[in-house]
Amino acid sequence: MQKKGDSPRWQASRQLPIRGIDPANVPERYRAIITRNPFAEHFDLEVVALERGHVTLRFPFRAELTQYQGALQGGIVVAYADASLAFAVASVVAEGRDFVTTELTVQYVRPLTAGTATATAVIEHAGRTLVRGRAKVENESGQLIALCMSTFMVVDPRGPR
Repeated sequence: MQKKGDSPRWQASRQLPIRGIDPANVPERYRAIITRNPFAEHFDLEVVALERGHVTLRFPFRAELTQYQGALQGGIVVAYADASLAFAVASVVAEGRDFVTTELTVQYVRPLTAGTATATAVIEHAGRTLVRGRAKVENESGQLIALCMSTFMVVDPRGPR
């Protein structure tokens, strides 16, 4: 029986939709973010750096995710930043707890029209109830694409419905 969030691709391969991480060595903290997130299957995500409170992810430019002017669609840019923030937040939230986004703001600086993008997130505050972080998305030349700030609420875990 297929569970929600367990796509046919996962059922068939059980491989992570993420590069740069050995599936056998994925910390349990990140396993749910990776394996129960069908959205992640739509990105060719690579983990570049993963430390407590800091993460860098790499994404390729994909023409099928562009808007009418040929730039990567803004929502996709934010999704890249949000993914990096989720990994960073997971690294600071206590075991047995989970988190949800309560606020996300973005400032677009320039379009991404080719190459790869990196999304780097840093946790600035990690309290018992709220976690605040910043992420930047840059092109492969290191030029800023977007800045994001986000607040997360620490909650009791809830399983897939």
